[in-house]
Amino acid sequence: MIFPIELDEVTKAILKRVMTHKKEWNDMKKRMHLSFILFLLSLALFGLYIYQTFVISHRTSIERIMMALMNDERTFSFVVFVGSLAWLVLFYKKKSEKAEQDFHALRCEFIQKSSELLQERAWEKRHVLYEWMKKTYDISLYHENK
Repeated sequence: MIFPIELDEVTKAILKRVMTHKKEWNDMKKRMHLSFILFLLSLALFGLYIYQTFVISHRTSIERIMMALMNDERTFSFVVFVGSLAWLVLFYKKKSEKAEQDFHALRCEFIQKSSELLQERAWEKRHVLYEWMKKTYDISLYHENK
């Protein structure tokens, strides 16, 4: 990896870790969004299946609809599948939040210690590095707030 200014190895290693954590966080967000879309799609298909199979044919009473639902083997499979996708969404949501916390903690640590990490010449040109990180990786190193 080529940085826009001259940096020592420790600073390069820390910045690479910050970039890695940002990538992991973005990957977890994508997985969470994809699993949420799959969950909504499967929920809609399950609702359509229930409506087409049970509600239309047994519309005379709710009791008949419920009995038909309980006697159908596919209903349990659908419920397990949709429930598994709901669990997957929650799993990736927690992983995404953890990755976000790790990324922000590491980013804030770099910001706090940047005056020690960046040597005199690099400190004078830090704005070039910060702009490059913001533009290339969407990582702000100016302030600790998001």
